[in-house]
Amino acid sequence: MPHQLAHHAYGKHRVRVSKIKRPRRGAASTERHELIEAAVDIELEGGFAPAYTDGDNASIVATDTCKNTVYALAKDDPFDTIESFGRTLAEHFVSTYDHITRAGVTLHQHSWARLLDCPHAFTGSDAETPTARVVAQRGAPTRVEAGVTGLMIAKTTESGFSGFHRDAFRTLPDTDDRIFATELTASWVYADQEVDFVASRSAIRKAMLARFIDHYSESVQQTLWLMGQAALDACDAATSITLTMPNKHHLLFNLAPLGRENDNEVFVSTDEPFGWITGTVTR
Repeated sequence: MPHQLAHHAYGKHRVRVSKIKRPRRGAASTERHELIEAAVDIELEGGFAPAYTDGDNASIVATDTCKNTVYALAKDDPFDTIESFGRTLAEHFVSTYDHITRAGVTLHQHSWARLLDCPHAFTGSDAETPTARVVAQRGAPTRVEAGVTGLMIAKTTESGFSGFHRDAFRTLPDTDDRIFATELTASWVYADQEVDFVASRSAIRKAMLARFIDHYSESVQQTLWLMGQAALDACDAATSITLTMPNKHHLLFNLAPLGRENDNEVFVSTDEPFGWITGTVTR
């Protein structure tokens, strides 16, 4: 009995796209931005059986083309919601390619909330975890350390990276306007136990976030230093603070081969590899 291809589908998964919605009515540092980020899965069905049964690739819309479509349409579409953008994508595949009978598009949004009402800074509000570590040792004062992990923060302008070391392996260009996104881990040590832990945590967190916003960042390293200083200034009871700020890269997608200009709007969101920056600030 001959074999049959009972079902087939293919596409591209985990296409991570970010878009900054900019009004373009003033300086980037003063205009109010919107940041939307999603992971997109595309699954296509239609007349692709010969690719499976005969090795005939003529009908295949390459998965790389599917990926490029996400970024091109992210540029063209208002991208007001993941639902509306998903509809744009799905209908594009069915209307553009006669042999595609069904296009399924699934989107998972990473939520960014505005940070301290700053027009261009955001926080990922769903992953922050307060932490504490207490060590009691006979003959020594009890050590209390508090902190936070998984605090996602980002700003869509007022950040650059330039003038760094040049050598044979450097390929990264200078930039004076980039997305600065990080997942902050911070831990601070209290001088004694007679501390209002709730008020101290609130003051340190608020000071770090306010400092993240209020300056042009020359590097993650510089911002880490400034945030550490601000934390200690906000809480006399804290003697030191250690911050770890991995650089969650958002890479400008090259839309030129697709006939579009990318003026710091559409980015590839990445998890790995990432820059890893840490430092301890003391009094």
